[in-house]
Amino acid sequence: MVEASLDNVKKKVADVVNLGITPIVIGGDHTITWPSATAVAEKFGFGRVGMVHFDAHADTADTIDGNLASHGTPMRRLIESGAIPAKNFVQIGLRGYWPGADVWKWMAEQGMKWHMMDEVHRRGLDAVITDAIVEALDGVDHLYVSIDIDSLDPAYAPGTGTPEPGGIASVDMLRAVRRLALETPLVAFDVMEVAPAYDHADCTVNVAHRLIMEVLAGLAAKKRTRAI
Repeated sequence: MVEASLDNVKKKVADVVNLGITPIVIGGDHTITWPSATAVAEKFGFGRVGMVHFDAHADTADTIDGNLASHGTPMRRLIESGAIPAKNFVQIGLRGYWPGADVWKWMAEQGMKWHMMDEVHRRGLDAVITDAIVEALDGVDHLYVSIDIDSLDPAYAPGTGTPEPGGIASVDMLRAVRRLALETPLVAFDVMEVAPAYDHADCTVNVAHRLIMEVLAGLAAKKRTRAI
């Protein structure tokens, strides 16, 4: 069942990206990013797509409860397959009690880049985004942006499976994705781990909607500028 679902996601994203359309993927378990980003990499070339990944957690475990496909493993799968180069894999907003030392060691050995939430608080998200763009696009031609909604502080997005206090403010995240849409060769975008049933006031689904609208508006503005 899991393999069939992953195959279906990959096929659908491939159908979209092969039409020359920028896929906007909405989830759901962050496992979805594994087949989604793989389909994008197959279109543009393995090793030619960088990743900016907003998350409270690194999602780079080898397995979760014995499973290779899990909400805690997709980024490791993408790196191991060669779809996304580790040196162009940039994570923003990490905090909390996970991962453990063994996973951090693996991440460092691969050459991954990360900007902990403490750095975001100290320097500001805009400065971190400036660095992340350079890091993610070093030697590659395209960018995939993946947002786990738990990268936001639970005050703004409580409707998620693993909320983590001390996260990004929604206004800062909206500005960040706008910059990424306007300033980078963005070829795919996803928003994951939105669970409206956990949110009594629809805050989470509303901010997810606005993130998608900011990306679409940024892509449209960029296209219009090129047409002038």
